[in-house]
Amino acid sequence: MADQIKTKFKAPDGTLYDSIEDYYNDPLLDTDLIQCYLGNGRRKPQNDFERALLKEIVEAHRQGKVLEIYPE
Repeated sequence: MADQIKTKFKAPDGTLYDSIEDYYNDPLLDTDLIQCYLGNGRRKPQNDFERALLKEIVEAHRQGKVLEIYPE
């Protein structure tokens, strides 16, 4: 059986992650990135604040609103 190739993900700041999913779910990401990744489904909510934020994002999308997130 051939060995499987393990791929890593290198973030823009140079941090190395085991996978891109680990990057998306990193608790130390900037708040604007957390909001973006929650909104597009790449990040799983990590705490009560993020769960509430995701509910707001989903409700806004359901109402046809377009959310714009600007980095601080």
